[in-house]
Amino acid sequence: MGIGTLIVFIALVLVAAIAAGVLINTAGFLQTQAQSTGEESTEQVSTNLVFLSTTGTVNATDGSPTGVSEFNTTVQLGPGSSAIDLNDSTVSIFTDSGFSAEYDGVDNSPELSLAERSSDDTVLSTDSSDSEATATLQFSAADATTAGEFESGTTVDIVITTAEGTQAETSFIIESPLDPQLNDGEEIRLD
Repeated sequence: MGIGTLIVFIALVLVAAIAAGVLINTAGFLQTQAQSTGEESTEQVSTNLVFLSTTGTVNATDGSPTGVSEFNTTVQLGPGSSAIDLNDSTVSIFTDSGFSAEYDGVDNSPELSLAERSSDDTVLSTDSSDSEATATLQFSAADATTAGEFESGTTVDIVITTAEGTQAETSFIIESPLDPQLNDGEEIRLD
């Protein structure tokens, strides 16, 4: 009777040890997966851009301003954001007049380019020697729209989608009518 009890006891200990091993393995796997998911979610939520300002260059015909031939929009890393490479981002531009364009990164076309940056690369990062992680994107309407300009009264939306999938959006209206004292090539604030 003592040997039978001993065998049952050993069997119970073995079953408990195997069950404990399975539970520990499963808990470790779930912890790793949860940590990975948390890091990805945090990166996706915190990686973002903030639009600072937008200016436009006035286009005038016969001394009368008719619209904006190009605009410059300045973006900055959002608070706590990871580095963002603008060439890995997608820039979309829409107007209420039906114009739409999408650009994969900057400096890839004559219409959209990096107009101003304290360093030559397209990566916005607070880890670099830059005092501010800002960049100014320049969009020229000359080759993009049939009129070569965005007419006064046009609403323009700009959406930047980062490689992580976050989106930053800004919208502005080109005033209508434009100030008649504006000359061709003058710069105005659009937002």
